[in-house]
Amino acid sequence: MYVGCGFSKVSEMDAFKKALLMLKKIGINVDVVRLDKYYSSKKVLELLGKKVSVFVIPKKGMANIGFAWLRVLRKIIEDPFVFLSEYFLRNNSESGFSSDKGRFGRTIRQRREDRQEQAVFSYAVLHNFHAFKVMPR
Repeated sequence: MYVGCGFSKVSEMDAFKKALLMLKKIGINVDVVRLDKYYSSKKVLELLGKKVSVFVIPKKGMANIGFAWLRVLRKIIEDPFVFLSEYFLRNNSESGFSSDKGRFGRTIRQRREDRQEQAVFSYAVLHNFHAFKVMPR
């Protein structure tokens, strides 16, 4: 089930921040997040805060890891199997995104940005209807 979504023509990180803002506006606290390597930066970890359990694999050759990474690295060292099992639960959402693109179309045809955001939001609503098999008649 999708509880937040974001859209941006600028960058994927901007869409991520919009999704976090949407969750904050509707009062949903994030307990666990699983991210790909694109989000393995100190800024993202600091943005999520200390209460969120983060499962992300660090980028190769990171020079300045900092204190924000200590929690993640400790989890990796303590039990790598459990960490990777949690991390690879991302595959469920990635396959959901892929099936949504196949079901609803890969291209957003609207030109105005506000309408593009509405299209993405409607895809999320349709996904939730489809996930719970309560498609309107």
